[in-house]
Amino acid sequence: MRIRNIIKSNKGFSLIELSIAIVILGILVGAVVVGSGLGTKAKIQHETDTVNTLVVAARNYLNASQTTYTGVGIAGLQTSNYLPSTFNATTGNSWGGAYTVAVNGTDATKVNISVVGIPDAATATLLSNNFTSMATCAYTVASKTNTCTF
Repeated sequence: MRIRNIIKSNKGFSLIELSIAIVILGILVGAVVVGSGLGTKAKIQHETDTVNTLVVAARNYLNASQTTYTGVGIAGLQTSNYLPSTFNATTGNSWGGAYTVAVNGTDATKVNISVVGIPDAATATLLSNNFTSMATCAYTVASKTNTCTF
């Protein structure tokens, strides 16, 4: 009889108590993500992958009987099916900025790939470090643009 009374009196947690616990856990997870820089690292990795995709598309453009990158661009890469038509070049990057692909102004056998909207030089450096073996990169503070020449 005593066990039955204990079971009846044990009702569990209320919805409010569970909600408070979930909110506290969310705040803690958010603090860990922000504090550890995981958000920035994820954005850098995403942009590295996207720039690599653009490099492959541009190289495929060059290999398709082209001798220079003259005329290369996002729209042309999409039309030629080197990039999917769903690729968002205008606001598609992690910071809400654009991507550009263009022939290098001094050497038509090279291509410039730019990521616009990078918040600071330190973040641009982290991104550029992923391409040191195959490109030279420069960050322009005024336009928040990181341009790598491949």
